[in-house]
Amino acid sequence: MAVERRIRLTERDGMEMGIRCPNCGTYTSFGDILATGHCRGGWKGCQTGLRLDLVIVE
Repeated sequence: MAVERRIRLTERDGMEMGIRCPNCGTYTSFGDILATGHCRGGWKGCQTGLRLDLVIVE
């Protein structure tokens, strides 16, 4: 069973329209995360699954 953990991203982690993978540091766009569900750093051997959650605060 896969271990799921949540991390809170900071401004340092974010870049225009994407983030750096917390495990390998490869830039992955939000579109790639939504489409594939994983890090783009496969060429580095990174198998990190990524997911975006939308939180609505009223």
